[in-house]
Amino acid sequence: MKKLGLLVIALALLVVGMAMAEPGIPQVREVQGLSTSTTVIGVGNFNAASSVQMSIMKGDENLATIPPLGNGVLYQTVYTEDTQNSEYGYLSYDKDLDVSTSNKLTGQYNVQAVKQITYLGIDASSIITTDYMMLDGVGEDYGTIGEQMLCPFGADREAPTFCNIVETGSSMNLKVANLNTQMGERFVMKSADPGIQIYNNVGVGSYAADIPSKGSVSAFIQGSVREGGRDVGEESAQDLMMTMTFKDATSFSGDISTFAKSMGWSSKFA
Repeated sequence: MKKLGLLVIALALLVVGMAMAEPGIPQVREVQGLSTSTTVIGVGNFNAASSVQMSIMKGDENLATIPPLGNGVLYQTVYTEDTQNSEYGYLSYDKDLDVSTSNKLTGQYNVQAVKQITYLGIDASSIITTDYMMLDGVGEDYGTIGEQMLCPFGADREAPTFCNIVETGSSMNLKVANLNTQMGERFVMKSADPGIQIYNNVGVGSYAADIPSKGSVSAFIQGSVREGGRDVGEESAQDLMMTMTFKDATSFSGDISTFAKSMGWSSKFA
């Protein structure tokens, strides 16, 4: 009998907002931290769920009255994961989740989740897992760019108004699975130097030699970006000067030898 051909998918997406201007937001006085680590190995029925929602604001007025924003910035984020299997199967599940409201540097994240699953369904059993992350930032009249940077030679021009939202996630339904997901975001920082960042890496590979994962997988990133001017000449920091929308999605169903998708978005002062 001839072997079925396997489709290999490898795609990387990087959206970098180097011309954009997001300052991030400094930590609040009372820093909060959450860390969980989960390992499950067994045969049976499984269910796991995580949910994080966070809002941090800074301004001269009560930002709860937005709009208007009131000389400040506001960041909101959501992270969710939901994993469960139908019927019974052989499962290995490892998950680390870290959440912190402290200032972060380049390479550090305020919300980060890493997950690894292998699964072999019994009869018609399958593992279903979804991951989602959203970062929403908005700012108006929040100072000069020089005040947001560590470098003493930073520009004195007024920081532009911005309104940006980025979403990314993945969904899988697999009878045989060897998968991993990594996602994270940074937006709390002492200065604007590290830049805002959100990333999502999704991978599905063979369960064992000559045994591909079986089922469906999809992953996406999408966003809407709006930014004011540079406050030079006739260009005002409060006038809408740039808009950008983007979306990238990939899905596959069948025997999976390799599915690899890396997605990321960043924004910092240029």
